[in-house]
Amino acid sequence: MASPLKQKIKIDPRTDGIYVILDNSDAEAKPSRKDLLEVIEEYKIKQVNFEAINDIFKSELDVVEMKISAETSVAVKNEIVTIEVSKDKMEATIVFDAPEFGGGYLTVDEIITEMTKFGIKFGIDEQSITDLVQSKDSKDYNKRYLAAAGIPPAHGDDGQLLYNYDITGGGAHPKILADGTVDYKQTDYFVSIKAGDVIAYRTDPLDGESGTDVFGHPISQKPGKPAPKFSKGKNVYITEDEMELKAQTSGQLVVAGKTISVSPILEIKGDVGYETGNINFEGSVNVAGAVISGFTIEAMGNIEVKGIVEAASLIAGGSINLYGGMQGRFKGRIESGGNLFTKFAQNARLIVSGDLVTNALLHCNVDCKGSVLLEGDNCFIAGGTVAASGEVRAKTIGSYMGTRTEIKVGGNPEISGRYDQVKEEYDHLKAKYKKLNEDYEKIVRAGDVTQLDVKRKGMLLQLINHRNQIKEQALKTEAELSELIATLRKTKGRVIAEKVIYHGVTVTISNATLNLHDDITACVLRNVNDTVKVEPNTGIN
Repeated sequence: MASPLKQKIKIDPRTDGIYVILDNSDAEAKPSRKDLLEVIEEYKIKQVNFEAINDIFKSELDVVEMKISAETSVAVKNEIVTIEVSKDKMEATIVFDAPEFGGGYLTVDEIITEMTKFGIKFGIDEQSITDLVQSKDSKDYNKRYLAAAGIPPAHGDDGQLLYNYDITGGGAHPKILADGTVDYKQTDYFVSIKAGDVIAYRTDPLDGESGTDVFGHPISQKPGKPAPKFSKGKNVYITEDEMELKAQTSGQLVVAGKTISVSPILEIKGDVGYETGNINFEGSVNVAGAVISGFTIEAMGNIEVKGIVEAASLIAGGSINLYGGMQGRFKGRIESGGNLFTKFAQNARLIVSGDLVTNALLHCNVDCKGSVLLEGDNCFIAGGTVAASGEVRAKTIGSYMGTRTEIKVGGNPEISGRYDQVKEEYDHLKAKYKKLNEDYEKIVRAGDVTQLDVKRKGMLLQLINHRNQIKEQALKTEAELSELIATLRKTKGRVIAEKVIYHGVTVTISNATLNLHDDITACVLRNVNDTVKVEPNTGIN
């Protein structure tokens, strides 16, 4: 493409000579004498009238037309291409000058040869060049066409420090269920971690790939930077390859700035309720406030509650301490894998693998694999059922009003429960067998059974078969009952009342039961030869 100033010079061969048409309309960008002489040279014009050229540049007209030669023809001008390369050497463009006066068009090979001479060796777009050649003079001669492009370098990606858990601490959010409803008891109050969990990990940086410019020179890429290192807090460790941060213990994820820790204790500063949702934690849980009705705490470790526990559920793999006691409202439930300490418990279901220590039990259903120990000022049990493998110790059991209260000690409460179930089943089978045997005796006493008709003989046969089946079931049940009694006899259990056991209380020790119709004071109850024996409480027991 000719320079902008040369484009303002037009050569026009006519029958009487060669004319120049000069565009001087732009006062700040007029073609110069040099520009005109170069154009004359390009067109190989002979017999040039230089006086006419002088007159051209003396003229003040915007457009000057002047005959500069008596010749009537100019040299043929073929299509030419100009090559330009961007500063970053990533693109090469070509600009065409149109052929004139019968000049020819460039071929694909000629264009590529010109580019090669220019030094362009890489990324030549032969298809685009072919399309331009085929378009001939319909191409835009004032346009730059992209003819070659380099490949930029692919810079490497930096290594990243990524987290498998939300560390933003965005607060608790109710859980949205599959049907679109919201469960306000299930929130993201904390992040629970299991021992061995990968909390965070680092990715390797990528080197990337080098590029190439249109001259075939390589362009270096920038390799990625290593991922930031872990900031290790308590109860976490970094793997030997320094690529993973793992939990050393189960607990709560704690983030302080960029430091990651795991706390085996979940500290709840207020109540367990709608703000926290239900709690399910791998470690221990400490609650500074209360546990509201309808909510649940499950912990692999211990549970400690400073406030009152309402009609809620507490399940711990370890011990449970309730400094405010429990008002269960017949819906509260506790399951302790260790000991249970509670100021009091009322209208609650208590399942304890260790000992139960409390000041008062009122209308509770208790299964305790250890001992039930009433300590403090009141030390009373009134109403409900208390079963313990060891002993039950209290100041007062029952109430002066004769409130129905059951105390069961000796053996595992599960075995005691099974004993009660099997004993009831055995008594039922015995009664059923007795009735069937009586029916059989009546038929036999009525006369010669050989004289019975077919229907009555069939009924008798069914009666005999049924009686034998019941007898067989009763014998199996009796054998299991004997094994349970033997197991219960091996265990030692006792009930100690420092002050009184009121009438209306039933005491079962192993396989022996005593129903109290009168009050007894300051006593110790034991199983002696399958009988509940009442002994005085001397305070040395």
